Amino acid sequence: MQEEKEKRELPGALKTLAGVAIVFLLLAAMYVFYQAMQVLFPPNTYETALLATVEDTVDAEGVLLFNESYVAGDGTLGYLVADGERVSAGTAVAEVYSDASQAGLRQQLTQINDQIDLLQKSQNTTSAQMESLRKDRSAALYDLMDALDASDYEDTDAQTEDYLLAQNKLWIITGEVSTFSDQIAALVQQASNVQAQLGSPTQITAPQTGYFIRSASSGRLNAGMEDILALGAADLKAYIESSPEIKLDGCAGKIVSGFTWYYAGICSAKQGEKLLGSDGKPRKTSVEIRFPGQAETPLKATVQEVNIDTENDMTRFVLSCEVINGDVLRLNRANAQVIVGQSTGLRVPQAAVHYLKEDGSEAESQGENYIPGVYVKYGNLARFCKIDPVDDQHPQVLDGDYLIVLPSGTAGSISQVRLYDEIIVSGQNLYDGKLL
Repeated sequence: MQEEKEKRELPGALKTLAGVAIVFLLLAAMYVFYQAMQVLFPPNTYETALLATVEDTVDAEGVLLFNESYVAGDGTLGYLVADGERVSAGTAVAEVYSDASQAGLRQQLTQINDQIDLLQKSQNTTSAQMESLRKDRSAALYDLMDALDASDYEDTDAQTEDYLLAQNKLWIITGEVSTFSDQIAALVQQASNVQAQLGSPTQITAPQTGYFIRSASSGRLNAGMEDILALGAADLKAYIESSPEIKLDGCAGKIVSGFTWYYAGICSAKQGEKLLGSDGKPRKTSVEIRFPGQAETPLKATVQEVNIDTENDMTRFVLSCEVINGDVLRLNRANAQVIVGQSTGLRVPQAAVHYLKEDGSEAESQGENYIPGVYVKYGNLARFCKIDPVDDQHPQVLDGDYLIVLPSGTAGSISQVRLYDEIIVSGQNLYDGKLL
């Protein structure tokens, strides 16, 4: 009986194994078929046309040239003005301490005087300002939180003061505080005590009117402005690469007079063509300059001169600028980006561009009379949309693997691509009107 039962069970097991094997083979065949179809008939891929702004820049290395004089002073110094602050001749910019404790007393006195000033301002308010003050308080709080979130601690003092000023004025208006006279009187007495301990340190004054920079914040170049501007391209490049910055030893700082400063820079010959036209004159006199990682805000500048040295693959140029701030005044030698133009348009993958011949058939590559464009998904149809051919009126603007294309409706453009169009980046046998 047992043998007969085993004989009956064996064919059943074989049938089960055979069934599993057949299912496995079917799945494998379906996978191979699917992969083959993907290779032979790949699915269309799409990308949305979005607006982007691309800067046309020149990357350079160079030196900043200021009309500067040096403020003599040495020892344990305490500063009375901030970097980049404009001062008049004779203004006290720093003081010399006999010991380190005086520095702490000066800082304490400054903080007390700031509190007195804040409280005095807080009392100058009227009830009509309530709604405005609430908005000011909220704005100051948001600005303070943003600065803290961005680790921009240099601006937090001013934003904290704005918040406290608005809050104090609201307390006066609502009657929660009638006056700050008692607090002011106590602070004035405290300031008097600290002033007595501080004494009268020797003060260092500005020799002329201008912008003050501390010695610890900057240095100076080891050559004068006129000598540097007289250098040719090769000599200027050698000078820039010779580590020309030196410390302001024996100085409390420097004073930059006037409002105009210069940037003498070197870039490649090819990039120099963005600055110099074929007529030997600057293509544009008005540009912008920024210093990546050091002074990110672009500043308006004027192109003074451009000289291309094709043989040595370099360009020497000089820009002038009349915008001054503390970040720029700290610089001596610095790499720069000169922004010579901006282009705003739709970001379109280069791989999506097709070229049609006059008869409507597609060319394998760009030709002089071929019509460039992209296929766009309109409902369930593919439509060919023209883009502008590359010419003097429509220069090619690249952003990595993308083209910047003028949107439909732009004056002087034949482009038919619209914002948010679904562009077909890749597809099989595309033609105008194809059913997708």
